[in-house]
Amino acid sequence: MKSLKSMKKPVIITAVSALAISGALFSQSTYAAQVTKPIQAVYNNIKIIYNGTEVASDAKTEPFLLDGVTYIPLKLAGTALDKKVTWDGTNKRVVIADNGVPIDQSTVTALNNQITTLTQELNTAKAANTTKDATIAQLQKDNQTLKDEASKNSSSTLKDLQRKLNDDHRDDYNTNSDITLDGNKKDISVTIEMTKSRWTDLTSSRKETFLEDIGEDILKEYKDADIEGTVKNSSNRDKMATFTINSRGKVSLRDVASSLDASTIQRDLVNRYGNYAGVGFDFTVRGDSSEASVDVYVKTDAWNNTLTNAQRNSLIENVLYELKNRNSVSRVVGKIKSSENSNTITSF
Repeated sequence: MKSLKSMKKPVIITAVSALAISGALFSQSTYAAQVTKPIQAVYNNIKIIYNGTEVASDAKTEPFLLDGVTYIPLKLAGTALDKKVTWDGTNKRVVIADNGVPIDQSTVTALNNQITTLTQELNTAKAANTTKDATIAQLQKDNQTLKDEASKNSSSTLKDLQRKLNDDHRDDYNTNSDITLDGNKKDISVTIEMTKSRWTDLTSSRKETFLEDIGEDILKEYKDADIEGTVKNSSNRDKMATFTINSRGKVSLRDVASSLDASTIQRDLVNRYGNYAGVGFDFTVRGDSSEASVDVYVKTDAWNNTLTNAQRNSLIENVLYELKNRNSVSRVVGKIKSSENSNTITSF
């Protein structure tokens, strides 16, 4: 036999409702007096499932049907959704609120104390960091002051040594040189200036001896110094050579090729030899001080038949002298060319 609860059963329920009265009866909306009204509700063993779990109900909270609509008590729905449902009888309101986890005052006080302690520790750390930054800034300032003083002292000492080197070596091998020092006690840069002709007049061995003597005096004062230097042309400051001197005073020297003033050399050659022994010549010069090329243009017949062999040799020697002796060119490659077709007649 089926239980009564599982069967559809109409039940007459006396309900209380509030009817809103408005329109022609009143100028403003208001609530009517409490009214009791009978309704016919149908209980059909309705279940409520929340996230796959049945929500327990009893005779007071069982859902029911009315006019095809399922009605669920708010209390039951609130329990299923973990909400707090209360009745405000004074204001006739149903109040729904989240269920919060209660925190006792001792926990709140402890958390506030932790916040206060952490804030104090943070302020202390900030103050310490500020002090550290100030200390670092002062140390950097003191370090720079020491560097400046050391540089000043080193510079002063180098100037004294520079004067001594000029006094002792200015006129060595008739160089009439000017010596300048720069750097510090660990790294010293030497610049020696003299005329190009005085430098090229020195033999390789004399150049090295000259530099060794200067290096020896520097190493007497700064025995651990690394020395490097440059020899420059005093007339135009062109670099003529570079050198290094190790801690034993050994010199490593490298001559540097300097550029030639080709246009001036060509003009000088034309002025001196443009009309030589009644024959016209023109000249073209290229290269640098290490090696220069010179082309001498003349009519083929004039070179072969007008000039004697001695005159031809004399012209070539004069051209070589201009380049090697007057302009300090180490090596000269020359060609006699036909002014009619630029073919090479002979080389020298």
